[in-house]
Amino acid sequence: MTSARLALVTGTSSGIGAAVARELLRREWQVVGIARRTPAIEDERYRHLALDLADVPAATAAIERDFGARLAERAWERVGLVNNAAAAPAGRVQNLRAEELLRAHALNVVMPLWLMGLVLRRSPIEGRVRVVNLSSGAAVRASPGLSVYCSSKAALRMAGMAVAAEIEGDISILSYAPGVVDTEMQLAARSRPLEDFPWGETFRRFHEEGRLVAPELPAADIVEFLGSSFTDRFKEGRYGT
Repeated sequence: MTSARLALVTGTSSGIGAAVARELLRREWQVVGIARRTPAIEDERYRHLALDLADVPAATAAIERDFGARLAERAWERVGLVNNAAAAPAGRVQNLRAEELLRAHALNVVMPLWLMGLVLRRSPIEGRVRVVNLSSGAAVRASPGLSVYCSSKAALRMAGMAVAAEIEGDISILSYAPGVVDTEMQLAARSRPLEDFPWGETFRRFHEEGRLVAPELPAADIVEFLGSSFTDRFKEGRYGT
């Protein structure tokens, strides 16, 4: 008998997204993953959608068609959404291109907010819904060279609060900061020239001192929340606290 729990996870090609998908599968969830690249996940309960989430018209149409239909297949007891995929173009604001801003905010804000609406609109009224929006210290603290990432993560944090204020039913939203995780995004950040991204020195030091967190650790927190009976509409959390 297949599980009555279904989750949609974005950014499953590597890092936290891949770790979350694997942990969900280990706990016998049905999982739909989204990323441009297909991850090395072989499980009959995993379905991958190879999409570029920054291409909003194409991505929304494909997700409505595929995941929307999956939501309608049965009366799911629990539905989870993990908005993990994100872009973090680094550089001083005077050097940023408009297309970078558009792409990052589409991926970091527009699609997560739309996905929250889709899940709430299509999920069974009697089912439990848990949403995790991957946040960051950048959502509440200004970092030089990260104006795009800071502004988009702050927007997603507030979007989660606003959605939580208008929803009804057994629905909870977690804004979760995983800390400094050993991911491809972290590698790209500390590889940037310091004149463009002064904050990169901190990331380099974290790496040299072995302070980066393995993706599997925050992934376990995220999956625990997806399966929880937590009843508050909105919660903020951080790995290690």
